[in-house]
Amino acid sequence: MNSIRQRLLLWLLAGIALLLAASGYATYRQARGEINALFDYQLQQMALALRNQNLLTLAIGTDSDGGDLLVQIWDRGRGLLYVSQPQSELPFATQAGFSDLVWRDQAWRLFALYAGTRVVQIAQPLGVRLRMSADIALHNLLPFLLLLPGIGFVVWFGVGAGLRPLDRIAADIQRRRPSALEPVPVERLPREITPLLNALNELLARLAQTLERQRQFIADAAHELRTPLTAVRLQADLARQAVDGELRAEALRDLGIGLERATHLVEQLLALARVDASPTVSRAEPVDLLDLAKQTIAAQAAIADTRHLDLGLLQSDFRLRVTGNSNELRTLLDNLVDNALRYTPPGGRVDVSVYSTEKEVVLAVQDTGPGIPPAEQARVFDRFYRSASTATPGSGLGLAIVKGIADRHGARIRLSRPEEGPGLRVTVHFPLL
Repeated sequence: MNSIRQRLLLWLLAGIALLLAASGYATYRQARGEINALFDYQLQQMALALRNQNLLTLAIGTDSDGGDLLVQIWDRGRGLLYVSQPQSELPFATQAGFSDLVWRDQAWRLFALYAGTRVVQIAQPLGVRLRMSADIALHNLLPFLLLLPGIGFVVWFGVGAGLRPLDRIAADIQRRRPSALEPVPVERLPREITPLLNALNELLARLAQTLERQRQFIADAAHELRTPLTAVRLQADLARQAVDGELRAEALRDLGIGLERATHLVEQLLALARVDASPTVSRAEPVDLLDLAKQTIAAQAAIADTRHLDLGLLQSDFRLRVTGNSNELRTLLDNLVDNALRYTPPGGRVDVSVYSTEKEVVLAVQDTGPGIPPAEQARVFDRFYRSASTATPGSGLGLAIVKGIADRHGARIRLSRPEEGPGLRVTVHFPLL
């Protein structure tokens, strides 16, 4: 049952039925107590009326109609002098007053009165009392039972009227265009619907941000890819038109460089798209940063050698682990080291450090390149941003990718100058595992 209206109707009617059942039982118990008191009084008064009278004559004239009451008169020797209903004869009562007994599978309420040499017994079946109590309770509840269909009718249409704002909101959302991600107005709506609409508006806001990032990403990618692809096409045309072997070799070399730049840009764009795909880390697990640093240094050692750079592990603590995705953290470290190798002049150094403090695990990449002016340090994490003073080829996406991965892992990035000499020191501070 997926209908809110049906669920409310079922639960309300079930609750009302339970309340009526409890009320009926309470009414039955109350009526039973009152009827028992009333009939006990009747038995007692009848027995008292027979006292000091001609018992036999009065008894015969009193209960000869064979009603619910059973009248018996005994002598002190337990001889039965009179019984109003011979077929329901009860045994002699050994004590005066009220008592309950079961005789021949029937429950009776008995009152015995000793009057001189005679004993008067007035009895009544308990079934009569129970039946009258049930009739009284049923008569009291019958009007409410007849009202149940009316209550269900009122509840059905009342709940429908209460849920009408949901229908209006659903119709409003259905009429929207796919690109309309404005928040749903929550004014003049029931309080119960407000949390749902607030959650929906937050979802729409996140979706709008995601779509805006995707549109911006596509626009930036199209803009950035246009230049290297145009250059590759021109270099291919030059290589095809070259008649001299030396010119053709130079054109093919430039074509290879252009293809390398385009490939690097595409790889960076794909890495950035993966970072933007989800705001949280997928498949988080303990990751050994020292092991990642060794893998990155080994993978880029050949590039460092071709550029005559000293790449190595400067400082490390044993088995420093953080919680995260190993592939993403490897991408972060690859970009930091790649940037350092690109901007460090031949003969320089690039050092990778992994160490811990009291509250953090720190990953540091330090180079002896030109560094980043303090005025530009806040902007270097923007996508496709490149300083006007740099002539080193690049995509302007490396630090943007690093910032995105760090944010997903709850880490913070700090840019600074090395303690000695020129260059740049990039530190990524991870929370302790």
